[in-house]
Amino acid sequence: MTPSVVTATFLCTEGDYLEAIIEADGQRLHVMDEFGGAQLAAGTQIRLELWPQASEGADWDAMFTANPGREKGLRRLDGWRYLALGVVTQVDPVICDCGLLQVEDAFHTRDMRCVGAYVGVTVSRLDACLP
Repeated sequence: MTPSVVTATFLCTEGDYLEAIIEADGQRLHVMDEFGGAQLAAGTQIRLELWPQASEGADWDAMFTANPGREKGLRRLDGWRYLALGVVTQVDPVICDCGLLQVEDAFHTRDMRCVGAYVGVTVSRLDACLP
């Protein structure tokens, strides 16, 4: 997997390996703090790697009908869970371009007809760590 590297503004954290809030690309994100946010002052600019952990066992039909607006982006569900909206750019392994980040292995297929399809995949946890 390849992380997305972003420049973010640190806002707050509940502690190491707990929920932190950052702002990246104009979007407020709730992430797992793997970067030592407790050592930072609110407002600090920091470069972070974002590692989306795709949920397993997603419903195929739900994924392929979740993005009728053909969007790219993240919609927070709760905690550090998101609905990642994007387009399938590759299969075997599957990569979805969701704008701010790429979600890999959201589902498994070798069917090239999936390339170009707009999907919505659940990210069970969005991790943030130092590059």
